[in-house]
Amino acid sequence: MRKLAFIGAGSHSDAVFYMQNMDEFEFKGYFDDKKETMYNGYSILGDIESVIEALDNNTIDNVFITIGDNVKRKEVFEMISVKHYDKLINIIASTSTVLNNDSLLGKNIFIGHGVFIGADVKIHDNVIVNTSSTIEHHTVINRHCNITINCCVAGIVNLKEGVYLGCNSTVIQCMNIEAWVKTGAGTIVVKDLDIDKSLYVGAPARYVRKDEQE
Repeated sequence: MRKLAFIGAGSHSDAVFYMQNMDEFEFKGYFDDKKETMYNGYSILGDIESVIEALDNNTIDNVFITIGDNVKRKEVFEMISVKHYDKLINIIASTSTVLNNDSLLGKNIFIGHGVFIGADVKIHDNVIVNTSSTIEHHTVINRHCNITINCCVAGIVNLKEGVYLGCNSTVIQCMNIEAWVKTGAGTIVVKDLDIDKSLYVGAPARYVRKDEQE
């Protein structure tokens, strides 16, 4: 069995933990910058930077980044990808529906319970699609996006890098959302969100402020 560790010991790792295939992996613990030595009954194996050494010497065979924050998850993903891109895995809930196997175009993709991924959707590296969200046909989700709980993204939508959709957000068909945009819970997107690194809220979505997060 391959030895698996998570990078990030926190609430997102708790959600992911119960979806891993324990017949395929032996879960060894976490890498995290916390000072604690244990989390949820498993060891903190070292700080986040030490994961590279563990992969170099095969102490760990595979890793999955369980960090919800898009910026931090991107930072860790890029650190690992320099040498060990092939050792990142995807975790896909058994209760999700992915119509096309070739929709998953990268590594460190998380698909939660009850998610529906429609025809010819393209999902790139390091993306989270969380519980009960729907991503419809021909939509593109670029690297480091986070689609949170119960979002609805209609067909032919383009989410650029690092987009964060708050819980229950809705995006109608043919929309474009610029890089590192965030939407608040319940936001309804009916026109392009064209100011990058910005926060939008409301129904319909309205611009609130720039958010220099990336």
